[in-house]
Amino acid sequence: MKSSASHLPYLPSFWFALLGTLLLAHPIRAKVVWAEEFNGDRVDPDTWTHDVGGHGWGNGQLEFNTDRPENAFVENGHLVIAARRESYRGNAFTSARLLTRGRFAFQYGTLEARIKVPDTANGLWPAFWLLGNNFPGVNWPRCGETDILEIGGKEGIEKKLQQRRINCALHYANDQGRHAMKVEWHTAPEDLSKDFHRYKLSWTPERMTFHLDDTEFASFDITGEDMREFHQPQFLILNLAVGSRKNSYTGVDRPEDITASFPARLEVDWIRVTSNPHTKVVLGRERKEARAFGSSPDSLR
Repeated sequence: MKSSASHLPYLPSFWFALLGTLLLAHPIRAKVVWAEEFNGDRVDPDTWTHDVGGHGWGNGQLEFNTDRPENAFVENGHLVIAARRESYRGNAFTSARLLTRGRFAFQYGTLEARIKVPDTANGLWPAFWLLGNNFPGVNWPRCGETDILEIGGKEGIEKKLQQRRINCALHYANDQGRHAMKVEWHTAPEDLSKDFHRYKLSWTPERMTFHLDDTEFASFDITGEDMREFHQPQFLILNLAVGSRKNSYTGVDRPEDITASFPARLEVDWIRVTSNPHTKVVLGRERKEARAFGSSPDSLR
């Protein structure tokens, strides 16, 4: 019996060359599978919840994170998280911490956000990051944490690069169950508080790669046995912290040592997730059920 291939018409080699040229000229584009454009008139409660509390969030932070519109609102198509110097429930500052827990999580794909950070001076700590979707049922660091953007660290303060020195990081539990991390620092070529910039994570089953605008500045291998936390869905978090313990991120632990101007604004123009061949999206439950995922004072930072 002859192979069916023998019935195929003969194609000259130039047709294959032409086909290759057409594919290069019209590449398959990644699909946007989730986006937040902030085009409404308020923070969308079907997408975002608030962590509320002022207990330091595991880092000795000085702010009380509220769910008030004074601390998180939409303005001119941008999400604004505003930190304020004000006495509130025993804390010297207020701010907000927004997350998509219970509404949206994803595994593998490209996550990108267009963000304008505030002038951190000494003490502000803006962050765009992810936590494993099994949190808080699984405690940190076993749930895994992915930091896409952090700025305002004590290393930047010491080098007088507060507005340019950023980092990304992975936090996880090692084989002994202890906290381990991978971190990479990057000095931007300009003051990041002057304008919006794009912060991007490209996530595959093999690697997590980080970009500032079009510059790749870190790539971590996640194929190891102790990287299991990074092979599950994670949800998004945006927050603007004020201060932290001496041995923590900012190294500024007293209200009087915070030199930033207030109100300080972390602004987000948009956030988008595009797919790769391995992408998995986890959407929230119905609104009534999703409310169970609301404010929690038990998150880590």
